[in-house]
Amino acid sequence: MTNTTTTPGTESRLWIAVPAVSFLGIGIELLLASVAFPYAVWAGVAGCVIASCILCYHAYNKPRRDLVSLFTPLFALLILVIPNEISSGGVIVQTVFAATITFLAVRVEKVFNAPKRQEKTMKQMLNEYIVRIEPLLAVVDEDTGHLVAQALLTYKFGLYENAMEKSTAALARLDAITPRPGVLERALLILRERAGGFAESRVTTDPKHVFTEEDYDSLAIRLSKDQVDDPTVLDLDNALILLYAVGIETSPEDEQALEEHQRFVIQILEGYKEKLTA
Repeated sequence: MTNTTTTPGTESRLWIAVPAVSFLGIGIELLLASVAFPYAVWAGVAGCVIASCILCYHAYNKPRRDLVSLFTPLFALLILVIPNEISSGGVIVQTVFAATITFLAVRVEKVFNAPKRQEKTMKQMLNEYIVRIEPLLAVVDEDTGHLVAQALLTYKFGLYENAMEKSTAALARLDAITPRPGVLERALLILRERAGGFAESRVTTDPKHVFTEEDYDSLAIRLSKDQVDDPTVLDLDNALILLYAVGIETSPEDEQALEEHQRFVIQILEGYKEKLTA
């Protein structure tokens, strides 16, 4: 389970219109000024204002937004349109402005076109996990799924003896499934063993039942050995998530109850968030 990203922006040539339009306007201004046209300055101003609007539109369509580029039309109005000491600079000010927005256009295309990294939510990770173990879910019948769901729910409610009974009943039904889902069997054995310990007011520190290396691909929380602080806790957490996935996907009768307690599973995943998204 890793980070995901937004779709990167498409490669666009729109940024080329920024220097093209702005410097074209300045060029027309110089041409008109050479024949003493009285309103020649407005050609350069119009070119810069239009180019700043193009830059704003270009920046807005990128996956990441550059605030400076988004506000260039406002800067163009304040610097070039509204009469002030700066706007009186004529062609020189327009040229500097055109060069500046050209730099911003290149910057937007090269820097802000990169995809924005977004972390997956724990719910997304849970849903992806359920999709990943679909082959396992496909062999579990509804009655077995109901017993699995009940084993999980009674454990969650602290009814440990009931959880042991439901786990035992679910384990008995696995004999009829071919191929036998070994990872589900071990998840039920882990839950039953831990529930037995809690029923006797003790914590299981040296469990008999654990997941094996062959179960790795079917587990929600997959960590390297150096990332595991307590293998016993990790096995129980993986067992609870697996049983939740099996129950909610194979037992329509328990679907609503499990959805109401989905936060329980999400909180388990959140405890491993930094390691899962590293």
